[in-house]
Amino acid sequence: MRSSGLRGSDLERAVATVAALRAPSMFARKSHLFGARRWWRSDRRYEYLWPFADTWSALCTLGSLPGQHEALRLLAEMPKGLRHYGTEADVDEGESDLGFESVVTPPLGDGGDRYYDDNAWLGLALVRHHEMTGDPSLLRLAQRIFGFVVSGWSTDPAWAIPGGIRWKEPVTTGSRNTCANGPAAALAVRLYEKTRDEDFLEWASRIYGWTRRALLTPGGLYADRITPDGVLTPTFWSYNQGTMVGSGVLIARSSGDTQLLEQAVETADASLATDGGLELMEQDPAFNAVFFRNLLMLDEHRPDPRYRTLMTDYADTMWTRERRPHGLFGGKGSPLNNTAAMVQIFALLAGARPHP
Repeated sequence: MRSSGLRGSDLERAVATVAALRAPSMFARKSHLFGARRWWRSDRRYEYLWPFADTWSALCTLGSLPGQHEALRLLAEMPKGLRHYGTEADVDEGESDLGFESVVTPPLGDGGDRYYDDNAWLGLALVRHHEMTGDPSLLRLAQRIFGFVVSGWSTDPAWAIPGGIRWKEPVTTGSRNTCANGPAAALAVRLYEKTRDEDFLEWASRIYGWTRRALLTPGGLYADRITPDGVLTPTFWSYNQGTMVGSGVLIARSSGDTQLLEQAVETADASLATDGGLELMEQDPAFNAVFFRNLLMLDEHRPDPRYRTLMTDYADTMWTRERRPHGLFGGKGSPLNNTAAMVQIFALLAGARPHP
């Protein structure tokens, strides 16, 4: 455990980083959207849905700590921005399954594909926002999004290891990725926790079990994806390990099946192994934030000082090496996603409750 003084330093870092996100050159207050208009070459004026959802999650993390009024003010604007990834009628009037597009829709953008992983991340953020405010509309929206996510479940019996959530629409998309299934399983458990609807817990177990069967490699890490003919892409992303650690912890917590905690420990051990483990500085900060927040959830049940030590070292390195003069963070990926990731990491080290 770090000293209280160092935790205070992490909080100061998180607050300073959110201030960079609120800058007029980064956040368009009229549309309630984040753009990449000054420090990143892009053919889009506004960010993709995943960085937007990741920022939503980061604001929940920091906003859960006492006195974080700036984060809470920005958090309150997020539902308004979300409308630009769909239609206002869909959000406000619909009751059916709902998936948001990856790119801002007309008139502010051209719209884009609907990805199941993007929407799962968004659903997780909505559940956390609901916890903070008690707003039932946020929970209803998360449930509608989950309906869209599981509509991506493969039903083709000819595919290798039938089942699994595909990466995106349309149904001809054959890639079934850990990044779609891991957060979907976590979202299912979170919805079960809020509604006690057993269907959500059943879905969580189904998705988690399929992902272990289809994508867990002999070395203990989860592969990126599997094709219909059974070919694995053995790229080991940190967020894929993190979501499977976290979904295992959540299912174990709700079902009482402690075997899943042991499986989570095995994944964490494989990720941290000195020979064959993850090289975190080679990964996107957004991937690593997911990894760390799920490791800290595991730490609540199976304590291991390595998790927080590694996270602390990473945070210090990023602050020293990748923080830019304007307060955003460099590295792979978009500046919004990189920066939102660091808000989460600093806020968690400052004492925010870990989450999937």
